[in-house]
Order: sequence, then structure tokens, then C-alpha cells
Amino acid sequence: MAVLVKLCTQWSAKRFLWLVTIVFVLVTLCWYMKSPLSAETGQHKIDCSQTSSSEAANRMEDGDMETEQTSSYEPLFKSKIVHIDLKGSPPKPTYFADLFPLLAKLGATGILIEYEDMFPYTGTSLESTPALNAYTPSMVSKINQLAKENHLEVIPLIQTFGHLEFLLKLPEHMHLREVPDQPQAICPTHNETLPLLFQLLQQVAKLHPESKRIHIGADEVYFIGRCSACQDRMNNKLWSTSDLFIDHVSSVAKFVNGKLGMRAMMWDDEFRSFTEPQLVQSGIGSLVDLVVWNYKPTLELDREIWAKYLNVFDAIWAASAFKGATGSNQQITSVRYHVENHRAWLRLIAEYRDTPYLSKFKGIMLTGWSRYDHFAVTCELLPAAFPSLAVDLLLLQYGENHVHLADQEAVQYLGCTGSFIFQQPQDTYYPSCNFPGWEVFSVIQNYGQVMEQYAKVLNDSVVRGWLTDYNLAKQFSSPTHLSGIGTELSYLQNSFDALKRESEIAFPAVYDVNTTKEWFESHVKPMADKVNQLLMAIEVLRSKNVWPRRPI
Repeated sequence: MAVLVKLCTQWSAKRFLWLVTIVFVLVTLCWYMKSPLSAETGQHKIDCSQTSSSEAANRMEDGDMETEQTSSYEPLFKSKIVHIDLKGSPPKPTYFADLFPLLAKLGATGILIEYEDMFPYTGTSLESTPALNAYTPSMVSKINQLAKENHLEVIPLIQTFGHLEFLLKLPEHMHLREVPDQPQAICPTHNETLPLLFQLLQQVAKLHPESKRIHIGADEVYFIGRCSACQDRMNNKLWSTSDLFIDHVSSVAKFVNGKLGMRAMMWDDEFRSFTEPQLVQSGIGSLVDLVVWNYKPTLELDREIWAKYLNVFDAIWAASAFKGATGSNQQITSVRYHVENHRAWLRLIAEYRDTPYLSKFKGIMLTGWSRYDHFAVTCELLPAAFPSLAVDLLLLQYGENHVHLADQEAVQYLGCTGSFIFQQPQDTYYPSCNFPGWEVFSVIQNYGQVMEQYAKVLNDSVVRGWLTDYNLAKQFSSPTHLSGIGTELSYLQNSFDALKRESEIAFPAVYDVNTTKEWFESHVKPMADKVNQLLMAIEVLRSKNVWPRRPI
């Protein structure tokens, strides 16, 4: 106040008024330049909340910079195909009646069904291939009909080179292995290989009469050119393993395109080490749609690879992940991790928006792996990953800068509360969800909380200092410390029993009894058994009332 009086006495009122006006204009301009645009109106908005530096960093990281109106955004991917991996935790066919309408509402245009051993193969050479709980032909037809009713394209996926464990593990096909003790890859030179693969593809195509594409896999071929037949062939033709690979996939693709009248698609990773002249000379660019996969928040794809692919292939698809890419036994899906993967894809494709290459990008496949391979335990269940899938699909529709909008709409579509992306780390439970399979999602959320408590108890100082194998072997421990940890372990034991009951009630809406049993035995029972062992150890140790002098 004293400063104002002094100013008024030294300057005229007119000059003082001019000074105030200038200051006001400068402050307003600074605010206008720094304030963010509203995603809804496109106008600047005032944020009166006090934001810490860490919160600001999180907002930058989370993409909370929605600077363009969604109405003006033209989606980069016209086709959005959701991968359903049946080699792990295959849903009951009846589940698809509820699943497909929701996928369509979220913006999906099709499904990529990876059958593996869940397809009802027939014939002398393939009758032992289907799993004992494989779908029947009528079930496959029903899935196709449900997809059609919801305007979803169906693309079957059948592996034809690597990842053929479901076929090569069997005694009748083990002679086709590239390496005798490895059922991962088939020998491309054996004279029975192509006829057998063609049978697989023909049977799948027959039960998908309206499908226009078929995915032939061909990723991660770990063993190639190892057997004597392949070695002789390469020597005679002066071939490398690259030549052997491309010859095999070309033969399969020509069969699909010519005999089946479908378009072949395949994964890209085996081509990443190829030179552009190799690919051009092979003619593979016109034979297959190339599906380029990368599941990381920062895409690990060199510019040279992209330049090569764009110059060689007529049609290219991106492949992201909404689950099954963060650990072979992972059960809790990180929505944020997979959102960042989709944002990375959107940024990359956007670089080609104003170039002739954009027309080569046909769509994106959102992969959702259920096992890392045929022998692995199951990873994330489909309903548990639905929040991730919903946000990812909506983000593809609205653009990478509309994370908040995609998150909010996903929460509404799935009938949940809160946020899938911006909740606090400890706030991961959505008790009021209402989407197909939400009961399974709820069980997995409970599992996550129990798992955290389990890890906490096992890292407890008492367990590590008074409940070790040494303590048990010598029957030498403190009853005082054992009493407290015993109470916590008993609580955990009750939690595991509750998870078993909950899974047996919730899972049948989506899965058969085999999946319910496998999930519990592979992901819950090992922890429950460990807790029971510790409780029994406590019982033994507390039975002692006198102890020997050291050394023991």
C-alpha cells in the first residue's frame, strides 16, 4: 500500500494508470502463450490447481496434451484387427456372442484368430492334432456367424514354419522336426512338410468360407538349415538359410493366394536381417501382406528396415500389443505400457501421412498373446486385459494426443469407475465394472493384491532371518518372532483359498474347467504351497522349548 501511495505522489494519476494497463497486458499475453488448449473447445483454459513437478512430468509422460479436436482427426488405421490367441485360455464359443458387439462398438473392424491346436483338424495325418477341448466345426461356424453379424472380418492364423510345437510334439510328426530334439520348427526340405501344411490351411479355409485373408505366421523360426537334408539342399543350390526361409514361405504364400484364393499375411521379423536386393529378387513383396510387429513403448525398428519394407512390399500392417508382451507369466495388464506402444505406432505412421507410402499401410493388428509358446504357462487372461484393449482401440480412433478422452470413454464403455491410466499405483480395483467377463477381471485384480501381500511377507525380515531352511534344518529359531509372522501367513492362506473359490465361480462364464484349473495351479497354487510350507515350518520350530548351545 505504501508503494502505491508513493507512486501516486511521484507520478500523475494518468501515468500510473498507463503503467497498470501495460503490466496487465503483458501478464495476459504470457498466460495466453503458456496455457494449454482445451481438448473439447480448442480454446485456452485456466488451470488453477497447484501441480507439482512430478505431476507435471507424469502428465507429459501420459500424453495429457490433447491439443487437437477429435472431429478434425482422421484415423491413420482404417482396419483395426484384434488378435485372439487360442493356444492359451481359449474362451468358450458362447463368450464371443457378448464379446464381438463390444469390440465393434470400440472400433474394431476384425479379429485375428490364432487357432493352434483348438481347430478341429481331421484326416489320418491330423486326427491327433486337436486339443481334447478343441472347438467343433459347428463352433467355428458359429464364431464366424457372430463376427459377420457384428461386421467383423475374420482372419485365421495358422503357423507354417516356427512355433509348430502343437504339431511337432506328436510322435507321428516328430520326424519333420528341423532339429530332432526341438519341436519348434519344421524342416522345409522334407517331402512331407508342404503337403501337411497345405492340409492344415485347406481345412481352416474350408471352415472360413467368407474370409479373404489368412495369416501364415512364420515368426521366430529358431532352427533353420540344421538338418542334413536342408544342408544338402543349400549346398547344391548355393543357398544361405535366408534363401531357404524365403523359398519356404513363398511356396506357402503361393498356395494360399492361388489354390485357396485368399491373401497371405505373415510376420516380418525374419526379414529384418534381409537385404533389400534379396527381398526384391525373391518377389515376396507381392506375395504377402507384411505384418510388422513391435510391442515396446518405444518402437525398436530401424529406419533402414522401414525404408526396405516400404520399397519392397505392396501392403504393410502394423502389429501392436494390448496384452501378453510384458512377461511370460504376467497376469496384471499394464494399461499405460500398452497405451504408450500404440502412441508410438501412431507417431511413426503419422510421419508418412503426406507421402505416397501412406497408402501401403493397410491397418493395425492389436495382438493379445495368451502364451509365449505352446509349452509356456498362460499369461494375461482376455477379460483382465479388456481395459487395455478398450483404451487402445479408442486411442487409435481419436489420435495419440487424446489419451484422457480414450481413457474416459473406455471406462464408460466397460461400465467401470475411475480411470484405467491415471489412477494411483495402489488404486487398481474397479468393483463396479460391467462388461463381458468382468467377473474374471475382478478375480485377477484380487489376485494382484494378494500377490503384492505375498511378496511383502516373503521379504519380511522375520522370514529372511528366522524362517530359513537353515533355521528349519537346525530347529533353531525365536518363538517370539515366529508368532507374528504366523498370523500374516495364515491370512495369506485364507486369501489363496478365497481366490480358488472366486475363480471357480467367475471363470465358467468365459472359460471351461480346464482353464480354471490350469490358471489356479500355475499362478496361485505355487504361492499357496509356499505359504503352507512356511506355516508347517513354524509349527515344527515352535514345538521346541529348549535349544542347544552354539555351535549348533
